[in-house]
Amino acid sequence: MRQRRAKLYRKMLHQYSLQFGFREPYQLLLDDTFSLALSRYKISDPLHQFSNILLTKKVKPLITQCCMQALYTLGKEHQSTVDMAKAWERRMCNHREAIDPQECIKQCVGDNNKHRYIVASEQGELRRDLRLKVAGLPMMHFTQAVMVLEPMSPLTRSKIEENEENKLSLPASETGLLKNAPKIDVNIIGASSDAADVQGETGEKGNEGDIAKQGGETLSTRRRKRKAPNPLSVRKSKNPRLTMEEKLKREQELKKQKQRAAARARMEASKISNPSSSNTTTTTTNNTENRAAGETRRRKPSESRTCKS
Repeated sequence: MRQRRAKLYRKMLHQYSLQFGFREPYQLLLDDTFSLALSRYKISDPLHQFSNILLTKKVKPLITQCCMQALYTLGKEHQSTVDMAKAWERRMCNHREAIDPQECIKQCVGDNNKHRYIVASEQGELRRDLRLKVAGLPMMHFTQAVMVLEPMSPLTRSKIEENEENKLSLPASETGLLKNAPKIDVNIIGASSDAADVQGETGEKGNEGDIAKQGGETLSTRRRKRKAPNPLSVRKSKNPRLTMEEKLKREQELKKQKQRAAARARMEASKISNPSSSNTTTTTTNNTENRAAGETRRRKPSESRTCKS
């Protein structure tokens, strides 16, 4: 089964379980026409096919005595279909004499499908009648040799919407109590109980200014306030949090860097203002280097004499 179809079936069965109380194992009620279709399409393991459609291995196939009697009347040509149907559980329909399988299925399902059956049939008229009369009834049939689960009927969808509205609405016992309750203006925040009592007696709304003077707050003033940003949506700071000792060390390093930069600036300023002093320093250094070189030259001959002796 394709992934998209399996997803639709899963959602549909989930709605049936929530709204109409379907539970595993699912009770699959088959008629004679569906049994013949299984034999015609050579489905040797129908339970495996049912499990693929209903997305669970907990499936209990059922067949009524009237449908079995209809299969018996077909003769020995369909003996394989009869043998396959005998392996399924027999649903007692309480009919002493066999009746039409369509009527038997309708009577077993009833008006509201209280036994939570899933009907599998190849008769279009039967499925059409059940779709129009019974809400919360899943149905299966074959489409070009493919077993499919029918979509929800309009009656079933309307029943689901009605159930949802009933969950949200108040019960009749509580709606009678609300008629005598005092009316309060929902646009006023922090309104006093006295204003609510007056409003309930007179049936008129109080003045917003008077209620605001008493300590109340209107919605308009409340919306003007600035709200803090969501802490989960704010980007985290890149700088890590430092301890007090680390902060002091960083401040001392910054202070030393500023002092060094100021000293360099002073040196450069002094060089620019007194260029002669810089020249004299260079000449003195050159003179000292020349003197040192002359002394080394004078010492070399004396060293050579000592070696000869």
